[in-house]
Amino acid sequence: MKSAEEFLRQFSADDVEVSSTTERDLQHENAELAELARKIENRAVALLAIREHGARELKAKLLSKFPETTELLAECQEPAGLVGRVVEQVIEHCQQRNWQSDDRYIEQAVRSLMEKGQGPLKIRQKLQQACERSDLIEVHLEMDQADWLDRIQTVLLKKYGETARPQNRNEQAKRMRFLQSRGFPPELIWKAFR
Repeated sequence: MKSAEEFLRQFSADDVEVSSTTERDLQHENAELAELARKIENRAVALLAIREHGARELKAKLLSKFPETTELLAECQEPAGLVGRVVEQVIEHCQQRNWQSDDRYIEQAVRSLMEKGQGPLKIRQKLQQACERSDLIEVHLEMDQADWLDRIQTVLLKKYGETARPQNRNEQAKRMRFLQSRGFPPELIWKAFR
């Protein structure tokens, strides 16, 4: 994986080519529109240089950074939805250059969230907020129940120092609620406390 510095250095070298590609994609001679596309692309690359992003997450960040105003639409002489179209094209361009990949993002996020003790329900929810590829999410979360039970045991050991079923029912309920809040499904939690 490239470091952020290498990534930005490569982008700087390709900056002229990237901006002209975006202009050609838009097929518009408008200088304001070309400048907007260049700014959005630069911001996308900067965000991707910091860390992996899912396509949906990247799109939301770019749209919040570059809101569509009536002044912008008047300057560019374009209909509403201009910024959304440019953002889509920039994300597509980043995907074509392999700068953004939902598969890579999901793999990294699943590994990271599992290490933090999160269960499959919570991981799935977070990933669905960041990317649209539910098929990839399912592939990366596909694990045997025994593996998830091992993960539960690891989480319990880290939190409580033991994995044995507590004799006190209130303590057992407390631990079950803790696992539920971590995103483990009830059927796995019940199996862990048998």
